[in-house]
Amino acid sequence: GGDSIWIYDVSRGLPTRFTFDASANTSPVWSPDGRSIVFSSNRKGRRDLYRKAVDSVRAEELVYADNLDKFPTSWSADGKLLLYYTATINSKTGEDLWALPLTPERPGDALKPFLVLQTPFIERYGQFSPDGRWIAYLSTESQRAEIYVAPFPPLPSRPGGKRQISTAGSTFTQPLWRQDGKELFYLSPDQRLMAADVAIKAGTLEVGAVSPLFTLNNDAINLVFDASADGQRFLVRTSPE
Repeated sequence: GGDSIWIYDVSRGLPTRFTFDASANTSPVWSPDGRSIVFSSNRKGRRDLYRKAVDSVRAEELVYADNLDKFPTSWSADGKLLLYYTATINSKTGEDLWALPLTPERPGDALKPFLVLQTPFIERYGQFSPDGRWIAYLSTESQRAEIYVAPFPPLPSRPGGKRQISTAGSTFTQPLWRQDGKELFYLSPDQRLMAADVAIKAGTLEVGAVSPLFTLNNDAINLVFDASADGQRFLVRTSPE
C-alpha cells in the first residue's frame, strides 16, 4: 500500500525490489561508492532518513529522525555529508536546506545536522558540486522557481556569493552537475533540458552559455531526469502514448 524503491540492473535488464515496508519510501540517493542508498520513509509518522546496503538482505537502519519531514537529495563525494530539505507547514521559512554529517563528533554522540539555507521561500533539491565546495539548488525567492549555486559551507564563511544559473525559470526538479563540475543541467518551464556552462575562477563561480539540449515530450507533472557522469546520456521518465 506504499511506495517502494527498486534497483534496475541496466546490463541485465533486471529490476529488483529494494524496500519492502508498506510506508512511503521515496527520494533514493546513492552513496559515492555505490554500496548503499539513503532514502526518506514515513514508517514512523514523519519522513525520516534511512540507509540500506545495496548487497545486503538486512533491514535498513534509521540514520536521522526529528519532528520535520526530510527528503535527501545529495551525498558529498567524500561520503561525509548528506544534503536534504525539510517540508513543513511553517510558512515563515517554507522549505529549507540542511546538511547531515554522517559520523558523530565523538563516538556515541547523536548525529547533528546543520542549517545550510533558510529563507521565507522554498529551497529544495540541493546538489553538492563534485569538489564539495558549491551547492546547486532550486529557490522561489524571485517568485518563481529558479536554479542557483551558492558556496559551501554556507556564507558568510566563504566569499563569492551565490549565482543564478537558470535564465527563464525552472520546473520543480533538481539540478544535476556533470562529474567534472563544468556543466549544470536543469529543466526549463517549457520542458527543455538545459545545460549551463560553469567555471571556478579565483574562488568565484562564473556562469557561461546556457543552452537547450532537447525537449521532453511528456506531461508537466513531476518531471524527473538523470545524467551520465560525462553528461552525454540522459535518463528521462515519459508518459505512455
